Amino acid sequence: MAQYAYKAIDRKGKSISGLYEASGLEDLEYRLSNNGLDLVTAQPARQSQTLFARKRLTRRDLIVFFIDLEQMATAGIPIIESLAEMRDSIASPTMREILSGLIDAISGGKTLSEAMAAYPKIFNQMTIKLIVAGEKSGNMAHVFKEAKDALRWEDDVVRKTRKLASYPAFVGTVVFAVVCFLMIYLVPKLVTFILSMDQEVPFMTRTLIATSEIFVNHWVAILIAPIVFFIASRQLLKRSRHARLWYDEHKLSVPLLGEAMQKLLLSRFTRNFALLYDAGVSILDCLKISQETVTNTYLAGELEYIREQVAEGATLNEAFATARLFPPLVLRMLKVGETTGELGTSITNVSEFYSRDVNELIDRIQAKIEPGMTIFLGLILGWIMLSVLGPIYSVITKIQF
Repeated sequence: MAQYAYKAIDRKGKSISGLYEASGLEDLEYRLSNNGLDLVTAQPARQSQTLFARKRLTRRDLIVFFIDLEQMATAGIPIIESLAEMRDSIASPTMREILSGLIDAISGGKTLSEAMAAYPKIFNQMTIKLIVAGEKSGNMAHVFKEAKDALRWEDDVVRKTRKLASYPAFVGTVVFAVVCFLMIYLVPKLVTFILSMDQEVPFMTRTLIATSEIFVNHWVAILIAPIVFFIASRQLLKRSRHARLWYDEHKLSVPLLGEAMQKLLLSRFTRNFALLYDAGVSILDCLKISQETVTNTYLAGELEYIREQVAEGATLNEAFATARLFPPLVLRMLKVGETTGELGTSITNVSEFYSRDVNELIDRIQAKIEPGMTIFLGLILGWIMLSVLGPIYSVITKIQF
């Protein structure tokens, strides 16, 4: 199979171009014809075109995709017609190629979930399981809505994660830049003035001079070292499972930040679990698929232990208690859900409980970072001022009027 760059005309006379995979020109024309397109021209795609077409879709693209599917399913439009309508009106070549592939697969006798399974990088296991549940129940509009809501919620989680990580990183970078400026530019000028007084230099001032000389003589290494450390650390975490496990476990112990990250991941896990459980997926499958959405290897290992306990016959509440990840309030909510038969509702409430906590923690972190960085900068400036003013004060006290 090869990639072809084609131009075609749809039933409305609209010109459409894109990339399509086929065994030859005749096969390409046949496939496009099945999708309601008349081939005009085609040629083997260049590598640059193929790379562009393989560009990963954004989460926002998928949200729009499921919004359109929900609306068309509610209106009673058959799935193939819905996909064809979306393909003919969409601007993204990547999405158009995927829609054409879905139409081909469904026309060949596959279900929508089976067609989506051919694109694992686009449609994850949770989405496919939801579609399977919708195909069994016949309520596809509801399932498309659930998939859309899940993606929107996931988008919100990613936004919170970036906010949690980016703000401390930004403030830390600014503070580092200010310290470098003071040590490389300002302090040497002050030191020249101090040494010109021919006085004994106090210990605090000598320390400032030594620190400034390190920055002046090795500023390139000081600037490059954080970048090298960052790249080397990423490579180590990619290649060593033990290093990744150690890092993921200990970063959860960082005050406030670690707690927020853990609650954010557990919120994602419980939200996905509740969504799958309400769709009729078995508890073991819910645990397995939801666990795959947790990016922290330490937490993923603890959740895998929970799944093993449930597989051996423990109740969900008992299994969650053994992992020591969840507070007593969450365990009580799960126990009530199991007792009343409203487990899905209880787990949804747990997810909302964690989401609220994360929002409060992010606000607390931001409220503490700003004064913390201000105090740190104040200490640096105070050290510089005392180191400079100390010798000046010593000279003044020796002057006899």
